[in-house]
Amino acid sequence: MDFKKIIIIVVIFLIFFLGLLYFLKQDSTANQSKQSLSPEEQMTMERISPLGTGEGFWDEAISPFREDKTKPYLELLDDLKTGKINFVWEVWALRRKCKAEYTPDQCNATILAYIDAEYESPDKEKVKDLFISYFRYEEEYRKWEQPTDLSFVELYEKIKAKRRDVLNDKADLIFGMEESQVSFLEGTQNFIKQSANLPAEQRVKQFEDLKKKTYGTYYDSVVSREDKFDHYQVEMSLRDKEFNAITDPKEKEKYLNRIEIKYFGKERAGSLAEERSKESKFKESISKYELKEKDFLRENANLSAAEKEKKLKELRIQFLGSEEEADAYIRRKNIEEAGK
Repeated sequence: MDFKKIIIIVVIFLIFFLGLLYFLKQDSTANQSKQSLSPEEQMTMERISPLGTGEGFWDEAISPFREDKTKPYLELLDDLKTGKINFVWEVWALRRKCKAEYTPDQCNATILAYIDAEYESPDKEKVKDLFISYFRYEEEYRKWEQPTDLSFVELYEKIKAKRRDVLNDKADLIFGMEESQVSFLEGTQNFIKQSANLPAEQRVKQFEDLKKKTYGTYYDSVVSREDKFDHYQVEMSLRDKEFNAITDPKEKEKYLNRIEIKYFGKERAGSLAEERSKESKFKESISKYELKEKDFLRENANLSAAEKEKKLKELRIQFLGSEEEADAYIRRKNIEEAGK
């Protein structure tokens, strides 16, 4: 994943987020139990952070509200402050449990009744207050006439201000992790441009420092959900200039192996190195075969097509190691030729 891809991810996220904002402006009486995923659920499944996986979301999303795992208010509060859970995801996970014929208001009322049944005072009142505050925010947001001549960054600042106007100190609990993710995406764009000429080690360290500073208390939870391979690709992108400057293939392999051990462990890094070695040898064998093929066709122009193909197949098996590999080579070549 090079930085051009990261920028594309950032742009896609911003476009998607604008779509989410549009959704919230729609008629609040629309049925919320459509077969398709809600925008909030889509945002989760599509990984709103470049490094987030979203794996295991549904188990995680409803965890504070399972019958056998109802969390005390203070524990729920701590999970929200540290990003272990995302309040908006919780709301929409619960809404998916509502009956298909329910109106939004009926679904919201059902959620509140569920909290009444599962929590004891004073936790019950505090948890309900969070949900009621969020429901009220949704209503206020739908009524809000947004400016239409602003950039995403400017509009998002207005939205953040609106959240705090309606929710006061609850805005950070409900939207804090999302806002830190947006800030990190914006910060990543700036970092890419400003750090291009830094030494690789310094660049990697500063990128991680930016991440820690931007995510703050959410950092550990965000990192725990990251896909190791995506994170590995980001670091290799940060090291791109240094890595490409290495001319010795053995030194290049050592460099790769060191970073892969960091993310995948020694055993997996060894397997990756072995796979690269096999692929390299196979490509070398193909190159040797194709040179031999050209010489053969030039020197045996008068042979029949059948005789040529018989001899070429023998050469392919000789150079590529087996009839299976020889046949696979032909299939790949036919596909490539068809695509031209």
